[in-house]
Amino acid sequence: MGKVLKLAVTGNIGSGKSVVSRMLGIMGVPVYDCDSRAKSLMQCDASLVQALKRMFGEECYNADGSLNRQWLAARIFTDSDNIARVNALVHPCVKEDFISWAAQSGSDIVAVESAILYESGMIDAVDKVLVVWADEETTINRVVERGGLTRSQVVSRLQNQMPANDLLLLSDYSLRNDGTTPVMPQLLEIVEELRSLNVH
Repeated sequence: MGKVLKLAVTGNIGSGKSVVSRMLGIMGVPVYDCDSRAKSLMQCDASLVQALKRMFGEECYNADGSLNRQWLAARIFTDSDNIARVNALVHPCVKEDFISWAAQSGSDIVAVESAILYESGMIDAVDKVLVVWADEETTINRVVERGGLTRSQVVSRLQNQMPANDLLLLSDYSLRNDGTTPVMPQLLEIVEELRSLNVH
């Protein structure tokens, strides 16, 4: 088996990254979810666990070894320096885990879903970038309809993310997910092109 082609799926909150990732899975492209793997690694990667304990104390883990999320969150989100410190530990660990996972996937193409592709350094581990996007109003309405966040909270989150236009300029592929343009034909075309690039 030759080189594994690694595709990043990124986009702002409400763009529909997860929908596209599920479609890729259906099409036979394994997808690595950074968020869920990061949570898992914070509990099962021994060196990461030790580093977090050194940084925040033993209290960041419960007696049964599970991560004390509330305790840690209280320390992280009250101090932006702490967010940066945790990210500096977790992001490289996730990137290494993805590279290892991709090599063992047995697939010629794999994908990684990441909302913070550039900020996390994951960009260095991929070959191509697919940005999922929709106009701002559509993405805001989508997130509000999902529940849990108000309109102003969604707008605030969007302001903290890389603008969609910047993501599009840096991407190899873009997929419009505005609720009216069919997604599957766009995705099929992208996957076919990726497969043609990876013919040995």
